[in-house]
Order: sequence, then structure tokens, then C-alpha cells
Amino acid sequence: MTTDMDTLSEIKGLIEKVAIMKDNLADNERELFDQLQQKYAEPCEIGFDDKVLLEVMLRNITVRKDLGML
Repeated sequence: MTTDMDTLSEIKGLIEKVAIMKDNLADNERELFDQLQQKYAEPCEIGFDDKVLLEVMLRNITVRKDLGML
């Protein structure tokens, strides 16, 4: 069973990974990422889909890279 602290730790780790590749995000992804980064900079309620959104951003970067779109 995953605890809120585990989920928070995973989200913060994903934020760090996406931040490194932020320049490769699409405009709409970058805007959403900025919102998530600001949200998790302070204590907050964990959003149900936030982890999934960050994982999708990383996947999208990989797909664009593999297709030569970066």
C-alpha cells in the first residue's frame, strides 16, 4: 500500500526529472508543469492525477526525441 508520503516523494522526484528536461516540453505541458512545480514547492494536498501527468510529460519527451522532433 502506498502512503501519501511515498506518493509525495515520487511526485517530487518526477518534478526534478521533468525540470531537467523542461525545455523539451510543449507549451501546454510547460504551463501545467510550472503549476505543478509551484504547487509542490509548499505543503499541499496531493492531486489524484499529478503523478500520472508528470509521467506522461516524461513519456512525451521520450516519444518526441525518438521521433526526431526535438
